[in-house]
Amino acid sequence: MPISPLRVLLALAVATLTATTTVTVAYASPAAAPAPCLRGEKEGRSESSVDEGEIRYTEATKFDAAREHAQKAWTAGTALAKVKIRPDSAVTVNDLEWRDYIKKDGHGGYHDQHPAIAATDFIYLNKYYLDPPGEWNEEKYRRSVAAHTLGHALGLCHKSTEVFSLMWKAVAAVPVEKPSDADKANYKKIWG
Repeated sequence: MPISPLRVLLALAVATLTATTTVTVAYASPAAAPAPCLRGEKEGRSESSVDEGEIRYTEATKFDAAREHAQKAWTAGTALAKVKIRPDSAVTVNDLEWRDYIKKDGHGGYHDQHPAIAATDFIYLNKYYLDPPGEWNEEKYRRSVAAHTLGHALGLCHKSTEVFSLMWKAVAAVPVEKPSDADKANYKKIWG
């Protein structure tokens, strides 16, 4: 009895359906790309307080908890482990000093870079805004300002609000307290 073409197609369809299995494929989210600097700003090792792969710091800030948070935020995990952030000692050069100031200038803090050899850079945290009754007197804002400013000491520039970033120029209403994926990508671009 000859086999009709219709029977062959039907047999192939049944065999195909029987052999087909459901496979769940998980796609990894693409790695964040580095975000560009705001117009007129630069980013890189020459913009940082890093000396030979580390920042040696001293501190004289009343916002010590925010400073500690910032340092942990920028050294957490292997992605951010290239630059070591350690206290200064008697046998090391102080690369960065944390200080406070008080001024109605619209800034929660800033990084003051001195690029000369063996010069000390400064991070200033503004008590006018970070202390009560200042508009950023909650710990979440203090952590955001300290982590943002330490990002500058690591060589990062300000980012556009079109990308989610700790390095936005203004303090956000819901503050960003640690580096975003884009910030980590910029860090990796600078430090490997």
